[in-house]
Amino acid sequence: MNTQTLLKLSLLGLLSLSFVATEVYAQDEDDEDTEEVAPKKKKGKKAKKAEAAPSRMLVAINKFENKSDAPDSVFETIRARVQQCVVGARKFEVVEREQLKAAMSEQNLVASGLTDGEDPDAPEAGKLKAASYIIYGNVLYCGTDKSDGSSEGVASAVVKSKVELQIKITNGETGKILTQKSAIGYGVDKAMATEGFASSTGQGMRDAIDEACHLAADALRNVAYPAKIIRVGKKNVTINMTDEEVKEDDVFDVIQVDGPLTDPDTGAFLGYDGDEIGRVKITRTGPMTSKAEPYEDSLDLSELDTDECTYTLQRVSKATLKKEAKKKSQKKKAAFESRF
Repeated sequence: MNTQTLLKLSLLGLLSLSFVATEVYAQDEDDEDTEEVAPKKKKGKKAKKAEAAPSRMLVAINKFENKSDAPDSVFETIRARVQQCVVGARKFEVVEREQLKAAMSEQNLVASGLTDGEDPDAPEAGKLKAASYIIYGNVLYCGTDKSDGSSEGVASAVVKSKVELQIKITNGETGKILTQKSAIGYGVDKAMATEGFASSTGQGMRDAIDEACHLAADALRNVAYPAKIIRVGKKNVTINMTDEEVKEDDVFDVIQVDGPLTDPDTGAFLGYDGDEIGRVKITRTGPMTSKAEPYEDSLDLSELDTDECTYTLQRVSKATLKKEAKKKSQKKKAAFESRF
């Protein structure tokens, strides 16, 4: 066999081996049991962009009317505190109506050609979002009630403060009122008086404003994003409320949600139905979430399952807790006296 024939046979052998290897590789690709090896990324190839985070709901803080005798300084404090409480939920993009008007004016200037429109902060034509919700209302009452007394020859007084807000929340697109609620806050302050001059720290009024404004923000939250238990531990639960929304010792009713409610006549959505299964008390607050534990052993954490059920929270006002404590004391006293 000459050299040329040997060379031809060698080439035919190499081609046969290449064909067999290609066929085996093709069979391996179709075989479900074959482990796939991820191809190496080429240098310089950009990684796939992560999905954009969902945008927050836009809320407009509209005008509050002063229907009470509150001085302007206190009235402005109430308005600012309501806005701070809504912002503190970290679930909304909050703007004031005055800001929207200013943005629209700037937008009109750009559209008319009176400005060059090169300002990166200028609103782009047609890009302003309508507010999903608008919150506004009235300050119905803001005042104090003082009861005098004396201790060791020094005149003293207990000053009870009360702030009542009327809150209205409307749909930003339709203008329909979604909810209208009263938010009442209370506070107590001790004052001392000497030779007819009374002094007070004003803490009671600040506490009353704080509670009323938190209840106002809760009204908005209950319409859009009800507070929820997001994790259950052995001794406490984690809730999606921030240190701007709650403080230690705040108490909440825990409601196990069953399903949506609709009006039988209009078909309108009325919220979610559920049963109160107990209470929790805030024990620790944080910038994103807070911790709470069962209040007076009213809740068995071992029976909660956040994978199967949804648990929402409703704030219990200080006035409600005080009334319940008084009734409990009276009932205990009556039970004691009935033994004699």
